[in-house]
Amino acid sequence: MLPLRYRLKKRKTFNYLHQHGKRQSGAYVVVYFCSASNLKIGFSASKKVGNSVVRHRSARLMREAMRPLLHRVNPRTNLIVVAKPELPAQHLLYITLDLENTLKKAGLML
Repeated sequence: MLPLRYRLKKRKTFNYLHQHGKRQSGAYVVVYFCSASNLKIGFSASKKVGNSVVRHRSARLMREAMRPLLHRVNPRTNLIVVAKPELPAQHLLYITLDLENTLKKAGLML
């Protein structure tokens, strides 16, 4: 599980990142990001992904894919990782690789 200190929870922050943050798209995820004082990460899956069971599984897969990458992400960033409809059918390894490539394209990896 992702440690509490890294979790982005406030709706106001999610909305700010969606409206004012930069965006980088991958095959299975879209990453919204902006600079901040410390690293906070939020995960989201819309109804386009599937029903509530599928959306929750997608969020769990994204959290698990982010865990090995935490120490390599820029610590002065807020992120939202949004699932694309193709994500639930993929294996965790492919999601992790896509997330890593998307973060590299965005310039967020150290």
